[in-house]
Amino acid sequence: MEILATLLGGLGLFFIGIKAIGQNLQSLAGPRMRRAVAGLTRGPLSGAAAGLLLGMLTQSTNAVTFIAATMHASGLVTTQRALPVLAWASLGTAGLVLLASFDLRLAALLILGVAGCVAYFNLDGGGRWRAGLQALVGLGMLFLGLGLLKSGASSLSQWPLVAELVAFAASLEAAGFALGIVVTLVAQSSSTVSILAITLHEAGLLSFGQAMMLILGASAGSGLATYALAAGLRGTQRQLVLYQLWLRLLGTALFLALHMAELLLGIALLQPWLAAFSADPGIQLALFFALVQLASAVLAAPFNAIALRLLLWRVPESASESLARPQYLFDRALDDADSALVLVQREQDRLAERLAWLLDPVRDAAPPPPLPTQALSQAGARVEAVVDEFLLQLLAKALGRETLTEAVRLQARLRLLRDLRLAVTELAEAAPQAPAIMPLVEALHLLLEQFSTATDSEGRATLLALTEDRGAMMRRLRATHADALAPDLLHRATAAFERAVWLQRSLVMQDAETPR
Repeated sequence: MEILATLLGGLGLFFIGIKAIGQNLQSLAGPRMRRAVAGLTRGPLSGAAAGLLLGMLTQSTNAVTFIAATMHASGLVTTQRALPVLAWASLGTAGLVLLASFDLRLAALLILGVAGCVAYFNLDGGGRWRAGLQALVGLGMLFLGLGLLKSGASSLSQWPLVAELVAFAASLEAAGFALGIVVTLVAQSSSTVSILAITLHEAGLLSFGQAMMLILGASAGSGLATYALAAGLRGTQRQLVLYQLWLRLLGTALFLALHMAELLLGIALLQPWLAAFSADPGIQLALFFALVQLASAVLAAPFNAIALRLLLWRVPESASESLARPQYLFDRALDDADSALVLVQREQDRLAERLAWLLDPVRDAAPPPPLPTQALSQAGARVEAVVDEFLLQLLAKALGRETLTEAVRLQARLRLLRDLRLAVTELAEAAPQAPAIMPLVEALHLLLEQFSTATDSEGRATLLALTEDRGAMMRRLRATHADALAPDLLHRATAAFERAVWLQRSLVMQDAETPR
């Protein structure tokens, strides 16, 4: 009973510790860290460094894949720049596996003692270091749990029945690969399963070969787990998931072939090389895990361009992603401020041209829109965010007076365009509930089309006449339909229309003051 309690207690501490480490370190990979990682991905070497950093912080290639997918959806990274991040993230998770291969029970007690004192005496910087402190507690619990697991498993391995089962299982070494896949699909972490494999080998419950097969199965299972979790992703975000799956299967296939050659042909390939680095089997297995991750990244690097083309062919960009991506902006454009402002103006004109599309889904006999209203609006919001960030980076530079004035004007214009998009979206969403306001939808659609083409003084003059105060007309409309429509719906629709008209007028007046 004591052995069973030791095993369960050790396993519980291990799982609590690994979860605490992952959750608290991931909180450090927030928006600021993501922007820093995006800045690091400008080249393949810096992208590899960013991947190592995210892998160490999250201790999960699944988490890194979804972080990269989120960054891609936000426009922070392209698919090409995300590939090195994914390739090297798995190697970042190997640090914990290497650390856990040592006997760190004494270190665990010291860590927990220091963390307990810091927490009790409120020395966590007023909460600023709380996530790091809790991750440290998780690390201590992990090490303590591993110590208990090794102690309990060592005692268990001395039982005659267990010894016979271990001897029988040694002849089923290949079954460890399938077990590694299954356990990783449940645990969602190849490093977690690999640490358990090392612990069970050191306790005598797994042979060295079985532990290697379990680690290889965990590597393949990690890629399959990411693929299973990403069933709802589409477009280029799914490209990143497929690339991660290909990476894990590539490294697994290579080392599985080498290990099977050792096993079946008696050729010394892996084990002598591992023994040259350390005589400790636990450290050898940890190095084997790191080697599988390293080989995957190194082997994939020369083929990233080919992999990218295949991914683009296999999973093409979706309509929402295409509309959410800026067409004119690029990083090097910031080198020439005046040219950059011209590109910003073009990007904003592109946003203005798409405003009328927001109403097409609710208009009769309108051409089919590329996306529903809400999806179109969200795509516009993502482009606006990229343009806004681009302008902020430009304003951080030393600009001349005229250039600075134009940049500030475009920043204000972007805010007006954003508010106009929100007003048009609100009217479009209210229209299906109130057919009586469809004339407002058609009128606003006409104004928006006129607005997107009003590039000369004559067009602006016409639009200024069309967007004059319509307060009296709105009051009559509200009075006419007061009994037929819910008051809040009627007010929301008419207010959205009035706001959209006023914003167009403001934009036209601003453009008239700065002729292009």
